[in-house]
Amino acid sequence: MKSPVGKIIMDCFVIAMAGGVTVTALRWPFKTALFPAAIAFPVFVMAVIDLLWNLFGKQKEGAKGPTGDFKLTEGLDPAVEVRRTVSMFAWVLGFFLIILLVGFTIAIPLFFLLFLRLQGKEGWKMSIGLAAVAWLSFYGLFVWLLNIPFAEGWILRMFSH
Repeated sequence: MKSPVGKIIMDCFVIAMAGGVTVTALRWPFKTALFPAAIAFPVFVMAVIDLLWNLFGKQKEGAKGPTGDFKLTEGLDPAVEVRRTVSMFAWVLGFFLIILLVGFTIAIPLFFLLFLRLQGKEGWKMSIGLAAVAWLSFYGLFVWLLNIPFAEGWILRMFSH
């Protein structure tokens, strides 16, 4: 059986990322490490299982491919697909940058507001309302209820010292 090389490469990437997050989180205080470790460890385990499945799983004779082949679009111009993919990666990288600069507490509503206004082309009321709900959910669960401290962003840290 021919190995699905793309799936194997993706599994290895996910294993490395989730493993790195898990190992890094183990060095932090328990409350700080809880959230990233609770997400990264199960992802790590599932990626290892998927890698083993892709390496050693057997495909039935006469099978024509996955039974749940999922496609959102067919026949779309490749340039449009590339533009959309690059746009989403840019938004994700932008979110990480905002987190580094101002910290999670400010990054969550700011990202929601920017994404909904610029990418989603939503109105101000909807964008501000959903950004507020996102912030209240995040702050209420992690900061208020679980009392998990989040680091300040680089900009806020620069002004606080």
